Amino acid sequence: MMNNEPAYLEIFLTKLAFRFYGKPVYKTFADCIPIKGGEQVLDFGCGMGTVAYYVAKRLLHGHLTCLDISGRWLNACRNTLKDFNNTTYMHAAFPMLPENRYDVVYCHFVLHDLSQINLETVMPALVKSIKPGGVFIFREPLKEAEKLRIVKSLAEKSGLHLKDSRITDIPLMGNALESIYEKETECFGIKMEVKL
Repeated sequence: MMNNEPAYLEIFLTKLAFRFYGKPVYKTFADCIPIKGGEQVLDFGCGMGTVAYYVAKRLLHGHLTCLDISGRWLNACRNTLKDFNNTTYMHAAFPMLPENRYDVVYCHFVLHDLSQINLETVMPALVKSIKPGGVFIFREPLKEAEKLRIVKSLAEKSGLHLKDSRITDIPLMGNALESIYEKETECFGIKMEVKL
């Protein structure tokens, strides 16, 4: 069985990065997430809440669910978000998510760590949890080209359509791909694309 708990040194280093690079690394990604303030949002692989901190600030009337496989990361996330009352926490190895629950699902440097087999299970579950017309957004290291190809293929097979994509240079992390996908809507059994 694989240990999914981070070393305390990793948590400490992440806290330092958040403190000194929070705005150029995590806030810039959070600002790309298309939310207006009333959405239901899922942070898949929330870690210590580095992106969630900036998302929770923007959800004035919405709700943020932070999900992670690690109890240690979730405890750190609770501490990061202690001043927010619009968040809940989910500790799960495999997400058992309700269908059509979230307006937005996002991942920040998470998907490349999953095996192809896990991606083939997780991606459809994440897509099913998104409401019709909702969005899926991720930022992943560009050097993980094979994993990115798998993620893009699974997203499209699951009914998502690419809305926007860009390559950006992230301090401390290098080049990354940021992509936003939209989920098809259905009207009288006919699939339709929604433009945001």
